[in-house]
Amino acid sequence: MTVGDPPDSPGLAAPHPTDIDGGRRLVLFLPGHDPTDMDYHHGRFANQAGRFAALWSCRAEVSALRHEPELPVSLWSARSEGPNWRQATDFALLRWDDIVVALDQRLAVTRLWRGLAALLEFARNGTSRRYFKATLRYGIFCLFPVGILVLFLLAGLLAGLAAGLGIGFLLPPGQAGHPALLVGLSVGLLVFLGLFHQPGRRWRLHQALDDWDLARDYLHGRSPVMDERLARFADYLVERVRNGGYDEVILVGHSLGATLALRVLVLAFARDPELGRRGTRLNLLTCGATIPKFSLHPGAAAVRAEAEQIAQRPDLFWTEYQARHDAINFYKYHPVKLCRAEFDTAEYGQPILKNANLKQMISREKLRALRWHIMRLHYQSLLANEMKAPYDFFMIALGPVPFAGLCASRNGPISLFADDGSVLPPGRAPDIETASDPRNPASLPQDAQEDAS
Repeated sequence: MTVGDPPDSPGLAAPHPTDIDGGRRLVLFLPGHDPTDMDYHHGRFANQAGRFAALWSCRAEVSALRHEPELPVSLWSARSEGPNWRQATDFALLRWDDIVVALDQRLAVTRLWRGLAALLEFARNGTSRRYFKATLRYGIFCLFPVGILVLFLLAGLLAGLAAGLGIGFLLPPGQAGHPALLVGLSVGLLVFLGLFHQPGRRWRLHQALDDWDLARDYLHGRSPVMDERLARFADYLVERVRNGGYDEVILVGHSLGATLALRVLVLAFARDPELGRRGTRLNLLTCGATIPKFSLHPGAAAVRAEAEQIAQRPDLFWTEYQARHDAINFYKYHPVKLCRAEFDTAEYGQPILKNANLKQMISREKLRALRWHIMRLHYQSLLANEMKAPYDFFMIALGPVPFAGLCASRNGPISLFADDGSVLPPGRAPDIETASDPRNPASLPQDAQEDAS
């Protein structure tokens, strides 16, 4: 399908010899704890690619969805073209939605028991307290499942009390004790379980409890299914770098997927230590990331070691985009050094932290409307922008500028593209290295200045 074309457009034009050719890019997307099916992922990507094309005055063509034979990978191709540039992208989704669905199909009592046990462990060993020190919003967010369960429990207690009192009025004095207690407990339990089913599912309480349960097992090495899946992802990454003929590979880890991406890269480099020196630029993009959710746990030595190992690799470029309005990421917190950190500085080593300022990406009206839609804001880093901004996921995926160059420019694509969507010539584009000098406050992206104020 072709998106972003003007009416009656015949599609993408034939390449012109003077055009800027971005080469071939592979984007490997590793999602978080998300049961979304592949048809929806593909449809959303095509729809958002159309919005990206309209915003940046370019065109994009997205192929049909296909699946790698006998591999947990679904993919599609995209061709994008601006006034003086073109780019070919393969977008591969590393699938573990079946693992999420299997967790979701468990009995309610299993979900409650295991989810609460995981939350209790994170609270007992002080990890939850460290979340509050790292970033207040995530600390509050981690209390969400507990708060909802307490609300449902109070509703069940009130309903049970009312039912017990009602039975007490109906039965003769002296005969209401045990029946009232039995009815009260039964009604209270039914109300609690009913609320847990709905609106618990609609409020993503089930997903949250499953996520904490999986996090605990992953930390303690008790998730063989996930370990096997990540090993297959690593094999796929190695094979595509060796044989895919790509100029650039970007591994995108979103939410929990950011932590899993570290393991994938560690395994991939263990299989092929020269992977980053085979002529294909290797990059890691983490967004909406929750790496410190694991790293701040006392038993997360393996996760901390993986993050440190990837951060020290000179043959891989790692950038993390963080958003203040996203309560599910650790804003202005370095996922390797585990300390508060500023944007656009190499002081802490990789990853370089960048600001994905939602105020610049979507309208204030939309941001206000989504204020309490926590998960929707969490996914904005994977969607097309309404306005041209320093962070643009689809420009990273479909644009002609290499990932490292896009991250290094002062205002991302705004500094590199003209109003008509063409790439600015080198003489007119800002000097990337000078523009991103973290020692000069005036050189920082406007979103970083705004957030620091």
